[in-house]
Amino acid sequence: MPPQPIVEWCYLKSVKYGAAGVLVGHPLDTVKVHLQTDDPKHPKYNGTFHCLKTILLKDNIQGLYRGISSPMMGIGLVNAIVFGVYGNVQRLSEKPNELITHFWAGSIAGIAQGFVCSPMELAKTRLQLASQIDHGMMFKGPVACLKHIVKTEGLKGAFKGLTATILRDIPGFSCYFVSYEFIMRQRKQPSIPYTLLAGGCAGMASWLACYPIDVIKTHMQSDSLGNLAKYNGFVDCAIKGYGKEGIHFFFRGLSSTLIRAFPMNAACFFVVSWVLDFFNSKGVDMVVNPDKSLNIVNLENTNLGLQTCSSSPIDKLVRKIITNNNLEPSYDLQLTSDEVLRCSVKSYTNTTSQIDSERFTEKTK
Repeated sequence: MPPQPIVEWCYLKSVKYGAAGVLVGHPLDTVKVHLQTDDPKHPKYNGTFHCLKTILLKDNIQGLYRGISSPMMGIGLVNAIVFGVYGNVQRLSEKPNELITHFWAGSIAGIAQGFVCSPMELAKTRLQLASQIDHGMMFKGPVACLKHIVKTEGLKGAFKGLTATILRDIPGFSCYFVSYEFIMRQRKQPSIPYTLLAGGCAGMASWLACYPIDVIKTHMQSDSLGNLAKYNGFVDCAIKGYGKEGIHFFFRGLSSTLIRAFPMNAACFFVVSWVLDFFNSKGVDMVVNPDKSLNIVNLENTNLGLQTCSSSPIDKLVRKIITNNNLEPSYDLQLTSDEVLRCSVKSYTNTTSQIDSERFTEKTK
């Protein structure tokens, strides 16, 4: 277990960079939402940059950052759920390094975070479109917005669009992690620029996989409340949107989303890799799978204070067995119970396979 202050420091550091990503990307997210909900018969915007210019002229910079408080408040929790669930599902898998495992781990992570992300994005969307919906009612923030929704539609209203959010995030996050892992595996020692490239491409691939569902989610969450609602559910929204506008309905605002996705996700994966590198430099074994791009296992650990016999022959033998599965120890070692407790065998049992452990036991008896 890493020291608690280190965990807290790294978590706060990742939250800080996540918040910075939201700060940079939110204006284009606002543009995306406006383009997705624009009237196709009487469009107000001719494209991404025209929409950006129109919002700036009408509401100044404040219009582009309307609703940002909601993702800023929830970014830490969402990222913790996504990467926490993803890592644990992968760790519990029998084949943690297979791309199919990354697929399922990402899918489950998408389901788990949907219950937090859905009300967060509901408040964000309604704040971004405040001048066009809810009779132009302006809320002080996401909490006031959600209170109004709960008062109007009950607690169920706060989770409006939950189905669409989960259906979006299953393919979104599965494609997100699989594409990142695939790209990273093309290099034995990926550099920082290559890691940024992999993260950015993964973000774009993720949005391409789930964007049509995101359009439906936005329309459902920006729909009128109560009896004035136009849509009865996910399928009804998709049918009505397609019937009114055709296939173009599902790809409104895609260009602004892809422009935003690359830098935000490049930074996200870079921070995750940086945090893992940080733990590794402190001698903390983050995971049990050494050949994964995101997971870093320190097999040297020469600076760990817990290892009081790191230079012993036993310790050296264990290191060789871990790093070379074909090594056959050729000499006998007499271990006392005290030596077993003191040596670093215990430190490495989490990183060696069961076969290596049995082989070592047989050779040292």
